[in-house]
Amino acid sequence: MTPPRPYHHGNLRQALLDRAATKLHEKGAAELSLRELTGEIGVTHAAPRRYFPDRQSLLDALAVEGFARLGARLREAAATAGGPAERIRSLADAYIGFTTSEPNLVELMFAHKHGAGAEAIARGAAEAFAPILDVFRQARPGDGPGAQDAQRAGLVFLATFQGLAGLISCGVVPPHQIDDLVTDAVARFDGNGRPAPDPA
Repeated sequence: MTPPRPYHHGNLRQALLDRAATKLHEKGAAELSLRELTGEIGVTHAAPRRYFPDRQSLLDALAVEGFARLGARLREAAATAGGPAERIRSLADAYIGFTTSEPNLVELMFAHKHGAGAEAIARGAAEAFAPILDVFRQARPGDGPGAQDAQRAGLVFLATFQGLAGLISCGVVPPHQIDDLVTDAVARFDGNGRPAPDPA
């Protein structure tokens, strides 16, 4: 058997993450194996230990990268022109677009356990969701109850669209209903970035 070639292509950590992300997208987290990844990119099985001592550390790093990618998508969406209503719709489209195109990654991001990587994952999640909360804070500027309402509205938004994304990913919501359901969900928030009151 020919031994793995020495790695000469730059950043081994990122190469492993990139390859792992591809396999995660195609097959899910259960199919990820550090041994298999090292063989595919041509390094010894011991080579990744400096970066990923075990499989869980690789999964944690993938989750952190996933939140970074989601955060970038949401920051771009939050920068759209218009008032709170337009930005809320833009955020909703971006969130649903990301979560439905990367269901295996999103499942991993939200399934992390307590452990060595938990703090980094929690920090990455907070940074990713910051654009959502910022849009609601901008709609309700100031301190005190208004700011608290903005925080609550942002969390309600996040829960709403994470739940909808899960229903889409598992097939409960068929593709042709997605746009109408996003429209209905966005309509639950008024032009000031607050959950709209139920109709009388």
